[in-house]
Amino acid sequence: MATPLKISRILLALLCILCRLLVHSKYASWREFMELHYLSPSREFKEYKCDILMREKEALKDKSSHTFIYTLWYKIGRICVYDNWNNRYRNTYIWALSAIKVLECHWEKYYNRYKESRSFNYIEFHCSMDGYVDSIEDLKLLETISN
Repeated sequence: MATPLKISRILLALLCILCRLLVHSKYASWREFMELHYLSPSREFKEYKCDILMREKEALKDKSSHTFIYTLWYKIGRICVYDNWNNRYRNTYIWALSAIKVLECHWEKYYNRYKESRSFNYIEFHCSMDGYVDSIEDLKLLETISN
């Protein structure tokens, strides 16, 4: 028969493993969102091309359409923040306060390539249960950007 001390050690070890998994996965949806949707302002917006982006990102291969956002990363990071960094909106939808540049890619079967549309949009983001952006829910077109 197992002693209470052995049982408590086993439970403590399992609890530590669970906590470690939670800590490492906490920002997984945020990292995945940034990896799939974020375009860095370190390059000019017009330099980004849908055919290249959709081919380079493994998770986007064979997708017929995708939306990329072009802004400073901390602007996206602050969207789910209420008053200070400790207060976050959780599992809610938030409209960005300012317009964001958007590159939308749509597959054109006839031309066998992606069609690009560039614009300024107000974007509604979803804040995950962790309080970080994890998806784009809606776009409101403000102005088209000519190529």
